[in-house]
Amino acid sequence: MPHCSLVFNLKPIIHNNIMKRISINFIKRFFQQIFTAGTLFAISVYLWVRILLHDIPFEIMEETSMLLQMIFTSCAIVALCTGSFYSMSFMVAKRNKIVAKLKPMKYQLTQLLVPVVIAGVLAGCNAYAQGIKKDMNTGMVTHYKGLVVEDAQIVMNNEVLGHTDIPIGESFVIINQGIKGLAVKNDKVSVGCSLTITDKNGNVLLSEPDLFKGNDAFDKNKAEYLKCTVNTGAPMKWEEKYNVKVVFTDKYGTGTIENNITIRMIDMP
Repeated sequence: MPHCSLVFNLKPIIHNNIMKRISINFIKRFFQQIFTAGTLFAISVYLWVRILLHDIPFEIMEETSMLLQMIFTSCAIVALCTGSFYSMSFMVAKRNKIVAKLKPMKYQLTQLLVPVVIAGVLAGCNAYAQGIKKDMNTGMVTHYKGLVVEDAQIVMNNEVLGHTDIPIGESFVIINQGIKGLAVKNDKVSVGCSLTITDKNGNVLLSEPDLFKGNDAFDKNKAEYLKCTVNTGAPMKWEEKYNVKVVFTDKYGTGTIENNITIRMIDMP
């Protein structure tokens, strides 16, 4: 008597399920390792920077944003390194003709490396647009956002200072050099400059919201440095310390440069 029979080959189905599970576990482990390593590295760097720049005022929103950006950047770097390692491993395996076992990994890497590269580019752009510099001789801290500052220094009587002792009645200049990123309109850039001087108790001795008001447009090719002249005198007292804060603002854009320094008044030599 004729009969029919169905024979199921379960081997491919079992194999596909196993490889799918391996693929999911691989992706989970990949991102868990990236997030853990990146977070630990970012927190370590953040704590080191905070200790080094302990004299910068602490603002919870700004510090949180900075920490999250550092975590993002660290994770992107770790992902790039890890992704590169797996890519090299695949290339070696392919050369040795062990491709069949690694085909699922090839598919995973194709999906993973694209967002990783994008994240790396974004992290690099973010690192370019924000930073902190500290002059270890004077203690002046320069914090810039949306702009780039190559160097910041204090000059008095045409001499770059390596200290913060200022004779009462003297003037000094805070100079930011190698400025990049100012927004341009009609071949011009526009910059504002505010100056605030406070004593050790936080009392405001001087507050100028915009020293460049009425003369804030400059040729784009001549705006490679920004400077602010700070005058000293009464009611300052000798052997007292004062906090000086200068903020340059890009009026055509959103960038800022902030210089903070504590000076000590000394008697005229």
